[in-house]
Amino acid sequence: MPVSNGMARSAQGRDQYLQTQRGRPVSGHLQRVPRQPAGMVWRVANQPWNARATLAAGTVMLLAGSHLAGAAARISDAPAPSPATPPLQPGRSAAGIGKLLPRSVVSPSGPPAGATQSDAQQATALHAFHPAVLPQISHPLAELAGQEALMVAEESVGGGQSLLWQGIAAWFADPCTDLDQYANGFWKLQHPAGPVAPSFFSEARKAVQEQMLEDLSHASPDALGAEQALALTWASARDAGGWSWSAFAAQRDEIAALASMDDVMRHICASMLEGQETVLGLERYFRAGVLAVGLALQPAEPAGLHGLPPAHPAVLAHKADIARLLVHTGMPQAEAEQAADGIFDMEAELARVPMEPMRMGSYSLSQAIHALPGFPWVEVWSVLRLDPMTALFTSVETCRSLEGLLGSRSLPEWKAFLRCQQARRMEHLLQTGREPGQLLHRLEDSRGGRRLLGAWYGSSASPALETRARALFEGVKQVYLEDLAASSLPVEDKRLLQDVLHDASLRLDDGRDIEWSGFKASPSFAINLQRLAGLKVREDIEIIEDLAGASRAGSPAHHLAMGTNVRDGQVFTTPALLGSVQAAATSAEHEWATLGAMFGHELGHLMVDGCTLSALGEAMMEQENAAIGQRIGDLWSGEPQLDPQRVRGEAACDLRGLSASRRAGEAEAAREGRAFDLRRFFVAAAGLHAANPTAAQLRAKISEDHHPPGPFRAELGRSLKGFDEAFGCEPRPSTPFDRMFTHAPPVQAAAEPNTG
Repeated sequence: MPVSNGMARSAQGRDQYLQTQRGRPVSGHLQRVPRQPAGMVWRVANQPWNARATLAAGTVMLLAGSHLAGAAARISDAPAPSPATPPLQPGRSAAGIGKLLPRSVVSPSGPPAGATQSDAQQATALHAFHPAVLPQISHPLAELAGQEALMVAEESVGGGQSLLWQGIAAWFADPCTDLDQYANGFWKLQHPAGPVAPSFFSEARKAVQEQMLEDLSHASPDALGAEQALALTWASARDAGGWSWSAFAAQRDEIAALASMDDVMRHICASMLEGQETVLGLERYFRAGVLAVGLALQPAEPAGLHGLPPAHPAVLAHKADIARLLVHTGMPQAEAEQAADGIFDMEAELARVPMEPMRMGSYSLSQAIHALPGFPWVEVWSVLRLDPMTALFTSVETCRSLEGLLGSRSLPEWKAFLRCQQARRMEHLLQTGREPGQLLHRLEDSRGGRRLLGAWYGSSASPALETRARALFEGVKQVYLEDLAASSLPVEDKRLLQDVLHDASLRLDDGRDIEWSGFKASPSFAINLQRLAGLKVREDIEIIEDLAGASRAGSPAHHLAMGTNVRDGQVFTTPALLGSVQAAATSAEHEWATLGAMFGHELGHLMVDGCTLSALGEAMMEQENAAIGQRIGDLWSGEPQLDPQRVRGEAACDLRGLSASRRAGEAEAAREGRAFDLRRFFVAAAGLHAANPTAAQLRAKISEDHHPPGPFRAELGRSLKGFDEAFGCEPRPSTPFDRMFTHAPPVQAAAEPNTG
């Protein structure tokens, strides 16, 4: 019977899996030394030759030479044993090992077959060490590494246990079997493992932050819009006079003026609009509004505190802390200690019913009144200026707890409670360190501060970044449209996906869509942060009320962010990401391998996650995903193995994006009459995911995130069509990945696997 495409590809995947189980590499070994691409600066294996790379390479070679020289000296008087071939690495020939040895070491396989006598004499003259060196070293490079004690923070995946081994592994890395080490080995030497795993993106974030700190010192209060608001806020942060509890006086007086429980409820709601949430808080999840209860308690309360006996030391300490906060606001010590008992009991009542996402429901005003008639819902909708038909997500159980407190506690008790909760938030802001980096972190930690930083950063973004990004985006989209037209999907699925692609657009979140001229700066940094938070809440309300305004709900411009809004058919990104990626790009191939591949990844999500195909179309896509899962299941980095079922959705979009961006780049190069360097493309694609996690960090990443970790994502390029030819690798057992959709095969080739 005919063999289906799925069966053929499944068999190939099992073949790869068996290769892995036997310890063999998926790809073959390097057949020829890759030539340096034209136009590139000279590199040490795969990194630009600079002072750091020179130092790293020199250290590696000196230590290696020193070790071998010492070994040669120790055995120079011993009779030479019969030459023995060291155990081969799985899947590698003796000739392959010979190519990877240092030039000062004799290849154990002897002269290659067919070599002339003069060739053998020349080879002997090039090697300076005694022939008896190698028999004492079962794995020369691993033995060298084991002799050195240059330990990094912890075992580093792909690099072994020592800095020396990392250097040797990078120097002799074979792209066919270890693309991550080949592309990123020297980068790892320059970015040792530590408590936080370094990566290309973490280093880019540091660079953006450093540049922002430099630019902040030049922000002018005489400018307009976001720059003026940020300059005034930054000036208050650097002014020592704005870091005292005197800033709390206005909030204290406002609470003292409350004359009824109706005033209390209005104050609780109004605090949300002022960025001074005490009991209720409004948050936004995409386009939906979430009314949170007990929001101010969350960062301050240890788990289980209110279930402890009254005389427990932790309870007594917490009550003492409440009294301390009240004293800071001007309350006498004795009065503060007396009020602390009541405040603790009110906190316990609110904390008794945690606000869990699974317990939340969506309610319009009438639905909320029906669910909990006694709660002042009308006040909530009125103060927030929400249309009665606008729905909010909330927990009826937590609202019922608050309702009980509003009816059972006296006005003085509520005034003391509100005073304590707002003082707790104020203290959190006043405890900020005064160093520029700490102040920037505090701004970044505030929702309004993030928005302001993004608006200021985006206002100076270069238009050229967006122009080039849109060209890459449209190029990748065109490749997907061509793939779709040639696919064997049902006609109705083709039309659906074509509509999705035609409507897909790129949105740049530059942060310039909010009006900052109305911002009134205070001499107090803490008050400014609260006012900024109030502006963010107002923006959230506008987005909740106006679905057309959801395009403003993106990431701050200074974040390295890219994502897909499947509802709107939009791919969004930020100037910081465009600037960081394009600043590292040294060629068009580099741009396509990084930014183009990222656009391809997001467009892949848009088609897979944003559409409901027919039953036949879904089955065909599942067949493609299964084949991808088998390919990525063969990837590993050191000890950990990738779980293809758990991460295949993200890895599949990586492969699809890489393939589409490669072909889009080749099409652009053909139009411009130049060659497209595939080696440069694949190395750059791996470099985008440069990371140096420890083994523990890698295992944690694998267990927590459906995105493959950096070392795995760097390896994915080996599964693409064109990789083996570019680097001279032996063909792998599986057909390389080429296209997102199964192509309609000719009748006579029905039993052959497709190239998708």
